Amino acid sequence: MTKYARWLPRLIGPAILAYFLLTTDLDKIVINLRSLRWAPFLLSLALYPVFVAVKAWRWNLLVRNLNLQAPPLGYSMILYMIGLFLGGATPGQAGDFIKAWYLRERGQPLAPALFSVLLDRLFDFLVMALLSLPGLIVLHQLFPPPVQAPIQVLTVGFAAAIALMIPALMARRPRDWLMLRALRLAPRRARAGLERWRGQFATLDMRPGLVGSLLLATLCSVPATMLRLWLLFRALDIAIPIAALVTSTALISILQSLPISFSGVGVRDAVLIGVLASYGYGPDQALALSALFLLLNIENIAIGFLVSLRHPLGQAARAEPPSAEVIGR
Repeated sequence: MTKYARWLPRLIGPAILAYFLLTTDLDKIVINLRSLRWAPFLLSLALYPVFVAVKAWRWNLLVRNLNLQAPPLGYSMILYMIGLFLGGATPGQAGDFIKAWYLRERGQPLAPALFSVLLDRLFDFLVMALLSLPGLIVLHQLFPPPVQAPIQVLTVGFAAAIALMIPALMARRPRDWLMLRALRLAPRRARAGLERWRGQFATLDMRPGLVGSLLLATLCSVPATMLRLWLLFRALDIAIPIAALVTSTALISILQSLPISFSGVGVRDAVLIGVLASYGYGPDQALALSALFLLLNIENIAIGFLVSLRHPLGQAARAEPPSAEVIGR
């Protein structure tokens, strides 16, 4: 019973979507999609490489500051595309960590490579969490009363946790403190590995230049993301203030990561319906817009899938025998 009860909260999102579909004229949703303006929609899809390039550049900054050899930007973009595909196809976007195994094939130690992917995701979560807080204040009443308080607590707690985790993991002293506590609690056979990982992280610290570069890269990636979403609004002739667009889409990205839905189903629709209703748009328009959001996710998954076929994991290992140093890792 406990096993199934753990998945029950994830049915909240699908239940919300089912309610909206049952109470909305489906023909109107189809009419909205048929009236799609193709130019802004196709431009949103075409901006995918720009979005990936900025993300890959930021990840390379983290890789270099972990004393790893960063791949060329073009190859990092390939790995990021594969990460987007597997992240979108796995619970909690766990597949995104595949990028670390690709780095290991290039002779890099696995632990700091995994750490680079984790920090990369935390920076995205930090910015989106901060942007989502104003939206949460305005939009929390859109959700059923029993879940309003839990969603508020989870979202605010999520933002606070991310804000604390980044300096705790990046700054040397708090990271060493956490690693020492982990060493004391770990089984004896795992301590050697943890001690080795601790040494591999030694080069990373919260230097002002590094933090500034990462924040700059993150702030560059946010406009790239928001521009793609804004174009979807324009594709359906939906116009709302930029502040409302940014906070609502940021709130969607955070709520999608909470265990109340599958891939944001229902959550995304509820937020868009509430936001657009305050500007005179109907639920049929909001649901049509949500369908376009879904198409962007499908683009990420489809392109990443095709790239993964061209660059499968293990290709480098088959091309040349691993060195003794890589085997030791």
